Amino acid sequence: MHQFIHLLAPSTMALDRYYKVYSTKSSILFAKVGGQFYDESSDESLPLVVGLAMMLSRKLFFHKRKEKLEAAIDRQMSENPQSLLNNSKNFDIQFSAINKVEMKTQSTFHTAGTATGTLRFYLNDGSERKFTIPSFVTTEAVAEFFEAQRIPMETVK
Repeated sequence: MHQFIHLLAPSTMALDRYYKVYSTKSSILFAKVGGQFYDESSDESLPLVVGLAMMLSRKLFFHKRKEKLEAAIDRQMSENPQSLLNNSKNFDIQFSAINKVEMKTQSTFHTAGTATGTLRFYLNDGSERKFTIPSFVTTEAVAEFFEAQRIPMETVK
């Protein structure tokens, strides 16, 4: 069984992307599980009518679809992790490409206060990747994930 966490790739111009993030022998693999409607606790911050509509939609449609997709991804991950990269929405970051990882434990404006914090990957080529930590993922779980991979992570307030 591969260790995993969930992360959200925020986007200002398009829908957010929700990833199940695994560790492999040489990389961190990001498998897209869903989009904007990933977090049930985000319904609570919406106006009453919209929140109720989202809860109903999530219960009737999104939850079953997400469970099936996650099960298929888990199966692929156990059989042939590299096959997940055949999907253009999935990607990996090689351990050797990571300079450092930084976790901020403050919620973001982007998620209307429903996130645990943000995670930023600083890569050796000078680029960076930013992710939001969903409210159902603890900062401790994120820290344990990176500690198990021996990837240096700095926590910033």
